[in-house]
Amino acid sequence: MSSYLAVLLVVLPLVFADVVPVKECKAGSLPLSVDVHGCKQVPCELKRGEDAVAFVDFSVSDEVAKLKPVVYATALGLTIPFEMPSDRQDACEWLDGSKCPLSAGEDVRYQLRLPVEKSYPPIAVEVELRLVDQDEQIVSCFSVQGKVV
Repeated sequence: MSSYLAVLLVVLPLVFADVVPVKECKAGSLPLSVDVHGCKQVPCELKRGEDAVAFVDFSVSDEVAKLKPVVYATALGLTIPFEMPSDRQDACEWLDGSKCPLSAGEDVRYQLRLPVEKSYPPIAVEVELRLVDQDEQIVSCFSVQGKVV
């Protein structure tokens, strides 16, 4: 009975998670999964005046001493870098259950909190997240379709 309960506790969160399909980047490994809060299908709604929250599960292939999020937004054919707030520029501070340095082979969960300003126009956007290490190497990368609402 206890093994059945253990399996149930592992499987149920996966069933009810908001895991959405993402696209692979040209460089870096695709995450194991991306759970965008409140999004069950793309494009994900990015509500103005709120943070878009995503949990990114990825594996580390080499030791990582430092980790930073690099975000790009593409809309109307233009790709621009998205400046993360200063308190969110160190991805090591936003790891769930892990700390930097990260060991090769370690599975990690990163919490992305992307501010969606009230001033943003309602528009379709592709958001790309690169998690970059101390050597500017891309550890994990994906993009997801969204729309500002």
